[in-house]
Amino acid sequence: MGTRSIEEVAAAGNADKWFQIYTWRDRPLVEELVARAKVAGYTTVWLTVDTAVLGRRERDVRRGFTLPPKIGPWTLVDGALHPGWTIDFLRSDPIKFANVVGRSEMDGSTPIKLANKVASHFDQSLSWKDIEWLRSIWDGPIVLKGIQTVADAKKAVSAGVDGIGLSNHGGRQLDDAPVPLELVEPVRQELGEHVTIICDGGVRRGSDIVKAVALGADAVTIGRPYLYALGAAGERGVDQLFGFMREGLERTMSLTGARSIGEIDRSLVRRRNN
Repeated sequence: MGTRSIEEVAAAGNADKWFQIYTWRDRPLVEELVARAKVAGYTTVWLTVDTAVLGRRERDVRRGFTLPPKIGPWTLVDGALHPGWTIDFLRSDPIKFANVVGRSEMDGSTPIKLANKVASHFDQSLSWKDIEWLRSIWDGPIVLKGIQTVADAKKAVSAGVDGIGLSNHGGRQLDDAPVPLELVEPVRQELGEHVTIICDGGVRRGSDIVKAVALGADAVTIGRPYLYALGAAGERGVDQLFGFMREGLERTMSLTGARSIGEIDRSLVRRRNN
C-alpha cells in the first residue's frame, strides 16, 4: 500500500525498520514482499488485521476519494485555492502503490477507490492460522496490529506473536471501537512484562506518550499527526512535529519528576470518574 517501495524506504536511513503488511489473497505476492523486506534489512513484520473489510469512511465517500486523485470540478477548485500545493503535486512523481506496480490492474496506475481495492485484494477469511503461515516465511519478530480486546491479545501471544499493537485504526473501521489507551493497562496486567505492547492512535502531544507508558505501553505509534505535518509543510513539517513531540515528552517528564523513561510509572495517571 506504500507509495514508496520497500527498497526506497530502506535506503533512506539506517534506523530500525519495520514492514507493515496486510493479508492479501495473493499469498505468493505477500511472501515475495516479506522476502524483499528481509533482504532490505527490515527487522520486524507489523501485520495489520483490522481491515479485512474496509470501514465506511464517510469523508472519503463524500469527496469521491481515489488514488491517484481524479480530476473533477472540486479538484480544480481546490487547486485554484491552493496553488503552491497544486504546483508541487504536478511536479511530483505519479502516486502509485510502488511495491506492486505492474503486478495488478489496481496498482494505482489509474484512479481506484480504496474500498474497491480492499474488497478485491484483501483476504476476508483472515484467521489465527495466518499467524502460523506468516511465521513459516518470516523468522523475525511479528507484531499484530488491530487488537481491541484482552482476550484477543492473549490469543495473539498464544499464536506466537512477539508484540501487540492496540489499535482501532484511527477510529475509521468500527464505530465505537475501544480507545487504544484504555486497553493498555488491562492488556498489560493480563500478559505480564514479557510481551511488547504498542499503543496506536490518539497521540497528539508528548504528554500522551507519558500516559501510555505509565499505563504499561512500551511504545506509541502515530498516523494522522505526521501525515498532517507532511501535507502542510513537507519534510520540514515532520521534523517540527517530532520536535514538538519530544519537547512535550521531556517537559511532562520534568514536571512529574521522571528522570528517565524507566521512571514513568502508574502513579502519574489518575482516571477520571465518569
